[in-house]
Amino acid sequence: MMRFLRTFAAAFVAISLAAGTAVAQTDATPEGRLVLAAAKKRTPAPRYTGTHVYLLRGFMDVFSTGMNDLETKMARRGIRASVHNHSEYLGLAESIGERHRRGIRENVVIIGHSLGANDAFLMAERLKDFGVTVPLIIAYDPTATMSVPRNVSRVVNFYSSTNGWGVSVARGPGFRGSLSNIDLSRRGEMGHTDIDKSPALHSQSISYVLSIGGSRSSTAAAPKKKEASDKESNNATESKSADTKDAKPETADKKEAADAKETAATADKNETADKKETADKKDSAVTADKNEAADKKESADQAGKDEPAGEAAAASSATGPKPAAKDSAPDSVASVPASKPAEKDTSASKPAEKDASAAANPEKTETAASKAHAPATSN
Repeated sequence: MMRFLRTFAAAFVAISLAAGTAVAQTDATPEGRLVLAAAKKRTPAPRYTGTHVYLLRGFMDVFSTGMNDLETKMARRGIRASVHNHSEYLGLAESIGERHRRGIRENVVIIGHSLGANDAFLMAERLKDFGVTVPLIIAYDPTATMSVPRNVSRVVNFYSSTNGWGVSVARGPGFRGSLSNIDLSRRGEMGHTDIDKSPALHSQSISYVLSIGGSRSSTAAAPKKKEASDKESNNATESKSADTKDAKPETADKKEAADAKETAATADKNETADKKETADKKDSAVTADKNEAADKKESADQAGKDEPAGEAAAASSATGPKPAAKDSAPDSVASVPASKPAEKDTSASKPAEKDASAAANPEKTETAASKAHAPATSN
């Protein structure tokens, strides 16, 4: 009996050891480790939900009603959009970041007017902390010079530099995307409270959003497909009316596209005119510099000519007038005969000597005088 129990115990131990070895070998294989790791933690696969456009209104939602109109137009085109006050940007960024962490991905597009345009860039800055890329930001007349963070792919800024509010947008550190500052100051209707309501800018904004891959949301497109299938099951009259209804949005879409094209052409013309004006100003500045340099050179040459003349005049006034060179020759010639009158003067002294002798012999003098007057008496 004891021998049987020992045999049974030895067999049980051997079987247990064999089973433990098999389990250990299974865990040691790479496949076994992968299975265990997957069982412990399952990471959800990313789920893409398309594009979501966040429209941010300005101060107290008073002057940015154009954002509501833009939301309606986007919904008609199958684009998922929502309107918010600009002060909600931080909460929106936190919500998007949390969904991104759980594997829910979306193309985040931010459009804002006035203070909403300012906070659009702050919202993108916060999304950068969650690793979320923002494919597009469209700003309508921002009131402060904002910097574009590096997680943004493209920025379009519609602003007016002459309405007292709009400013351009600057590139931030690490930004490598596309930045377009479009100044609409030459269009008189582009005031700060009007720019967000422009149908042409709305159409252009929708075109920018549609250029992003996957811009149309599946949730918005599904009801349209179902509605189309229901209309096909109706009679011919209903289908015609449905076609007429569908044609109206299509006509509006064509008009919006034409307006967008016209706005783009106007922006290009304005940009070309600005470049030409800048070139003309540069040419005028170069011409003015050349004229100024020529005037300075001419003044310097004139001053160089006047300086010796001035020095000569000063020297002449200090030494007195000098005789001309031509007069010096006659003077030298006249100096030679000048001594001859002196010789004549010596001969002229003889009458004086005669007078002196006459004074010494008055008798002889009287006799001579009588002889001289004698003929006159006889006559």
